[in-house]
Amino acid sequence: MSNQRNKCLILLMLIASVFASCKNQWDEHNMITDPSLSVNLQDQINGNASISLFNQYIAKSKYSSVLASSKSFTVWAPNNAAMANVDPGILADTARLNQFVGNHISYQLYTTDVPQPTVRVQMVSGKSETFTKTSIEAATIVSANRYASNGVLHIINRVLRPKLNIWDYATNTGAATGNTQGAGLTTDALQEQAYLRSQNYSYQDTSLAEITGYDPLTGKPIPKPGTGIVNKNRYKDQTVNLSDETKQYTFFVMADAGLNNQLSKVSKYFTTSTVDSTTQVSTFNIIKDLVVPGVYSTKNEPGSIAMPDTIVSPFGVKIPVNMNDTIRSYNASNGKVYVMKDVFFRVQDKIPAIVIQGESNPVYGTPGAWFRTDNGSRASNIYYRVKNDPNGVQWKDIYIENNTSNGVNLPAQYWAGYPLKNVNTATYKVYIRAINDSKNVFSEGISFCTPLTGNIPTLLNIPYFQVSQNNFSEVYVGNYTNTKYGYNSMFVVANTTGTISITFDYIKLVPVIQ
Repeated sequence: MSNQRNKCLILLMLIASVFASCKNQWDEHNMITDPSLSVNLQDQINGNASISLFNQYIAKSKYSSVLASSKSFTVWAPNNAAMANVDPGILADTARLNQFVGNHISYQLYTTDVPQPTVRVQMVSGKSETFTKTSIEAATIVSANRYASNGVLHIINRVLRPKLNIWDYATNTGAATGNTQGAGLTTDALQEQAYLRSQNYSYQDTSLAEITGYDPLTGKPIPKPGTGIVNKNRYKDQTVNLSDETKQYTFFVMADAGLNNQLSKVSKYFTTSTVDSTTQVSTFNIIKDLVVPGVYSTKNEPGSIAMPDTIVSPFGVKIPVNMNDTIRSYNASNGKVYVMKDVFFRVQDKIPAIVIQGESNPVYGTPGAWFRTDNGSRASNIYYRVKNDPNGVQWKDIYIENNTSNGVNLPAQYWAGYPLKNVNTATYKVYIRAINDSKNVFSEGISFCTPLTGNIPTLLNIPYFQVSQNNFSEVYVGNYTNTKYGYNSMFVVANTTGTISITFDYIKLVPVIQ
């Protein structure tokens, strides 16, 4: 019993000590007083002589009254030495002035303990800057965490000039106004720049347009001409939005000679119906692989990734990087631009193999499903199988069998079709993995064409080949030459005689690079 009483006494003493500790900490918290917390940011800036030049810019901008409001802000104020070389003409240009000052202010609170180790800060200018515990962009914080009633003030040793984003730099958009740092591309890469601009288009969004009435026949709204116009760009639609200030990218731009060199190597694989469209398609397929997420750098900049000798693009293409071929670089507001003499892609990386999975065909009767449709009851003959090979490795396929217990027979040359995108103008070696674990040997062929509805495909490019039993290997079955780049169709076709069945795990089209 005495041991139990002793344990209870020790426990009570520990609880009492915790409460005492908490009370002391709370008392200390109440004793903390900071005179700066009684003034707003604008008043604190007014009273600091070391940032008086920046304060003159604030006073003439729209942010003077804003910083005195009850909203919360963080201000990175350049000291007078940093402001000494700022173009005084900014003061006379309202737009430039507001953008310059706004690029030093954020609507959120950022103390130096926030970055872990970096954080991207959205400024009221619309630009984003990289903030660390000791710096913001290239500026060092010389005095940190000065609190005010409505925010935090940091004093820095360099100004934060608003920079062009990657898209504006690459297309030279907005550079002529002088609102941002850098003039954008000039004569380095006029060909790529012209292509990017040529992809601009616009459309009328009725949800944004002014509606003048409704069509009495369709009931659809009638928009007022010229309203609700949305400007877009096809390159950005198909890759990434290089105007997005909330994300970071690295963009490699090729000088004209380099781009033409790449075009000379790959254009024959993107042949269309005209020379102009071939050039357009080829150009896109070169520069689509020149943008990657993240900021790659050789200078160990905060938040950057060390530059490797090869980067894989979001499309899975290897980008060989030789920094000795760099003409110049630009630190954009949303990443980095490298203007290169050339980017020496390997042709085999640009013209990839195409793999078609058998199980990717939708179920018979659903939108997008391609089967010979002369008898809907044959859907009961179609199976999507999941099995293991002799080594326990799982595989999936499509299996269409004839004369099952349901009594539904397949007609001769029954087929399953698959849409193909971005088929290059090349000769492809065709390989198939088709696992026949039935009791019968059967044959099938492959067509690349557009079928006649309800009939057999018009051409059998790969003649009938035997699907032997229990063969888990990939088998070469022939060549297919495509003569026009773009959309195509592939059909696996059952034989005309014997067992009418179809099966395959995958079909691989491997281009012959010349």
